[in-house]
Amino acid sequence: MTFADILAAIPQAYTLYAALLILSCKIVTIFIRPPAATSHWAPLFTLVTTIGLNVGWATNRLQVGRTGIMVPRGQVPAAKAAIAAGVSTTP
Repeated sequence: MTFADILAAIPQAYTLYAALLILSCKIVTIFIRPPAATSHWAPLFTLVTTIGLNVGWATNRLQVGRTGIMVPRGQVPAAKAAIAAGVSTTP
């Protein structure tokens, strides 16, 4: 079952509310930073990002439990090693 099948199963009278829910979740993910992976809010934020269709190429740069540091693809292993070693990433 795909997401399109789920949306097709919603009665036409409620499609506006479903669209508003998706839009609201997307807006929440734009303005609220993700919590730490150890936070009790992390599962809820992950659910909100999923409902807001932040999947695939549309995922946010900052995610629960992941780094938001932008590095070139060739430097990804070195960046992960630096983070694991506890090296400061601030300039």
